Amino acid sequence: MQPDSWPKGVRYSFTVAGTLSERTLAAFPELHMSDIPGAYTMLYGSIASPTELRGVLARFDALGITVIEMSRLPD
Repeated sequence: MQPDSWPKGVRYSFTVAGTLSERTLAAFPELHMSDIPGAYTMLYGSIASPTELRGVLARFDALGITVIEMSRLPD
């Protein structure tokens, strides 16, 4: 998909393993956090381009965060 064909306002949610510290959350300023009962955290927000999506996934990987689920939210 070409970056100029990426729809505006695309939102994603990422369910990750564990509880994230404030310092770790600071690595994702474009995302909001929602606690999930149990041992998971949900981060969600608008993703402006495929490049930004890959960047978010790369940050999860670099920080050793396990992504349990990733989904595009309805418009």
